Amino acid sequence: MCVNSGMLQIEHIYRFLAKNLFEDFCFAYLPNGTPTIKESLTIKDLYILNEETWRIHGMLFYDQEPVTVGITDQYLKLFTDPDTSMILVTSERSKISQTLAKYHLYYFFHGFAALDWFRGFYVLNYTKNSVRHYRYDYQSFNRIITGDREYRKTFVDQLRKNNLLEHGSVSYGVTEDPISEERLIIDHEQVSASASADIPDVDAFWHVVTETVFYYDKLHLTEKIFKPIVSKQPFMLLAAPGNLEYLRSYGFKTFAGIIDESYDTIKDNDARIEAVVAQLKWYCSLTVSEKTEIQKQCEPIVEHNFYHFYGKFKEIITDELLDNSKKMFLEVGHDDSDVDYATVRKLLIS
Repeated sequence: MCVNSGMLQIEHIYRFLAKNLFEDFCFAYLPNGTPTIKESLTIKDLYILNEETWRIHGMLFYDQEPVTVGITDQYLKLFTDPDTSMILVTSERSKISQTLAKYHLYYFFHGFAALDWFRGFYVLNYTKNSVRHYRYDYQSFNRIITGDREYRKTFVDQLRKNNLLEHGSVSYGVTEDPISEERLIIDHEQVSASASADIPDVDAFWHVVTETVFYYDKLHLTEKIFKPIVSKQPFMLLAAPGNLEYLRSYGFKTFAGIIDESYDTIKDNDARIEAVVAQLKWYCSLTVSEKTEIQKQCEPIVEHNFYHFYGKFKEIITDELLDNSKKMFLEVGHDDSDVDYATVRKLLIS
């Protein structure tokens, strides 16, 4: 299957949705998808579309970053009209997102983003053979190591303690400032992880994905999980508990039976990291022939995920968006008879 070059670009998704699906809603979103951290927010800190419908329905698209109490709710407070039904739109499933606003709409923004950003990797990798000799047993990108992503420090420390760094290609603390004291490259070469849409060409078998959300009880995945999928790599996932199952709910397969994926159910954060490192240590200790056998076992899953991403996945997340929108319209009492769902669906999956 070849990706249609006429597909919706992710930078146009808000204008498309505001015009074709939510035309009767005041449509607000964050510039560049990133919240502004300052003492006092104003409406100028948002982009507003369909502003003439403000007093009917309002929608805040907070769908690129995780929902955070003390930040997300500050944006919601900008919409104080008691006659406005405010809907919080997110890309996560969590209790927090459900409690900040009376109405809520979920869709997989990062799935749409990955489909756009990684569309060219189909032609690069469709003939790629995952059973072969690799320079590295694994790779892992860890550009940001502060705030909610400090767990990556623990992960890299565990790699060091278990003498696994020499087996992998690991970026750690790579910042945009080349002279930052935080900057540390662990490996023979620098692995760039500075762009969400970038996938450095690293000759490694496993891809250890260190996701944005790790500490919180959220189902939240970003474009990071799709990097190994479009690169035809098996993966291990460092994220909040339950996110492997969350990924499988979209039709992807993971590697239970080949590795121990019970780490996805471990609530203790340090223990979850140790469980993933234990799987890496096991694989790195295998002989060449044993590693080849594991590669053969992973290959059907890797192939399935690759073709599922470039195939049915887009239909799944599009149908989910439309179905969830219909439910939300019913909740707020909005008449959606003017929405041309068939055309919207056709354009989103083209």
